Amino acid sequence: MKIIKSQTAIIFFAISFFTIFTLLGSNNFSYQYKISNQLLSEFNVSQDNSKFLVWIEFKDKGSNVNYLLSHPELYLSGQAIERRKKVKPMNALIDYTDIPLNGNYISQLKDAGIDVKNRSKWFNRVSCYATRTQIENIVSEDYINRVDLVLKFKKNYDNAETLTTAELFDKNFNENSVSYQLNYGNSLEQMELINAPIAHDSGYHGEGVLIASFDTGVDNLGHPAFDSIRARGLRTYDFVNHDTNVANENGQMGEGSHGTATLSLVGGYKPGNLISPAFRSKFIIAKTENTDSETPLEEDNWIAAAEWADSLGADIITSSLGYLDMDPGSTHSYDWTWMNGDSCVITIGADLAVNKGIIVCNSAGNNGYNSTHNTLLAPSDGDSVICVGSIKTNKRRSSFSSVGLTVDGRIKPDVCAFGDNNYAASPGAGNTGYSTGSGTSFSCPMTAGACAIILSANRNLTPMQVRELLRTTADSAFAPNRERGWGLINTWEAVKLAKNLTSINNTGNNYSSQIEGYDLFQNIPNPFNPETVISYNIPESGNVLMKVYNMQGREVATLINENQGKGNYSRTFNAGNLSSGVYFYTLLANGKFIGSKRMLLLK
Repeated sequence: MKIIKSQTAIIFFAISFFTIFTLLGSNNFSYQYKISNQLLSEFNVSQDNSKFLVWIEFKDKGSNVNYLLSHPELYLSGQAIERRKKVKPMNALIDYTDIPLNGNYISQLKDAGIDVKNRSKWFNRVSCYATRTQIENIVSEDYINRVDLVLKFKKNYDNAETLTTAELFDKNFNENSVSYQLNYGNSLEQMELINAPIAHDSGYHGEGVLIASFDTGVDNLGHPAFDSIRARGLRTYDFVNHDTNVANENGQMGEGSHGTATLSLVGGYKPGNLISPAFRSKFIIAKTENTDSETPLEEDNWIAAAEWADSLGADIITSSLGYLDMDPGSTHSYDWTWMNGDSCVITIGADLAVNKGIIVCNSAGNNGYNSTHNTLLAPSDGDSVICVGSIKTNKRRSSFSSVGLTVDGRIKPDVCAFGDNNYAASPGAGNTGYSTGSGTSFSCPMTAGACAIILSANRNLTPMQVRELLRTTADSAFAPNRERGWGLINTWEAVKLAKNLTSINNTGNNYSSQIEGYDLFQNIPNPFNPETVISYNIPESGNVLMKVYNMQGREVATLINENQGKGNYSRTFNAGNLSSGVYFYTLLANGKFIGSKRMLLLK
């Protein structure tokens, strides 16, 4: 009897399920699997004819993936391919995320009347404007994997980032106790605080480095401070209005005063007025942020710009943007609990850029201090992103500068630079003057410029090595905290270390210490599984820091971070939780780089 009842129940359930599925239709059935809960929530509170900005994710990239994997020159510049050699093995310079989207899928969306806005090969998605009916009609298609909201954020242009026209006159001399080769004018103090003038005098100005600037556009690209940038040639694209003009245009969205200031702080050059760190770098400029009050910011613009910068071979992204709260009225919002390095799409995109060899510097945010939780903005929470806070002239944290920790316990910001009353090029087409303003938006480009100076001293450095150099030489390196991170950057000290540092992918001999009395020895055994012993010698007491990195330049272990006396030491490294491959270990003592060596884990 029990068996008969059970069989009857199964038959009844099957018939009921089939009936419900038939009545609802396949489109409704696919909701459960293909439409996100956030988008379904938006459906419930919106009018029938509303258009939604959504991510449409495809199931694959077509049938010619293998061919495209073997021909990266079809979609990446030679400079982009060369840059990846620093962080990836030769047989894996590109991967599935680099393959372009399937054009047939995009054509099918357009045939369905859907307006495609941005494309992302990294995420295998397109962002689109579509009605509920259009979404319902396409979710049953086999090539559609998922549909989700593109998040829209509000931006508060608070007082911290208001530019004020400065009544400051040209200075034809340096008012400082050190005689520099260049006349920094009113920008001298902000440059001295990050110790950049000495790096300039030593011959490092960011030459040979390509910097991508993401901001609101540039409304005064004709300013004299940009003469050298224009002379070297630059690429521009407006991801808000989809054209190549990043200046203000009648009838188009957004204005670029903010971007004029930030660009001048990374690469401006007008002796006697303003000289910024990377004044001999080349630039590409992306307008990713719409300043119109009625139009919220959209994360897909930033991701599209990052992929564009990657394809052109950018070495550095400087992004004076931050995203947290959603546009008012939205049913879904990021808040401080999302700042864990893995939740926000824009953060994942920023970390992907670093994985492809790009240094990403991003503003920490201007949300100030909170005693119980972080006030960070995405994507500065990324574990590979250089999150930049702001300090004042007295080297203390600016009151508006956002603080960590991330939700998963990492220290942020990473470093700080001057961001309190910075001297910058004035906005407004035709304006040749200068203004002042404050915010982490202004400390970020100065840090990015310092990164360019470091790269010009050693082009082989990976993004993670550059970040480590900034941290190691910053003024709070031995006591990092959630307010200032590792502290105020020291450009010249980082350059000195960079000149002696070998890229982790260098196929030649490992760097051997040139500092007398210090020794870092090859691990024994090598290859190893899963343990090996690393020995070293230090001739004087002090702080010792030893870290292990993978082939992508990502830190996988901190073996030592403590004060030690003079002597010979050994440390056992257990890689039981790591996969087979090449790893690198580095040793620093009292902030001095001692050496780096490679080891091979074979399981």
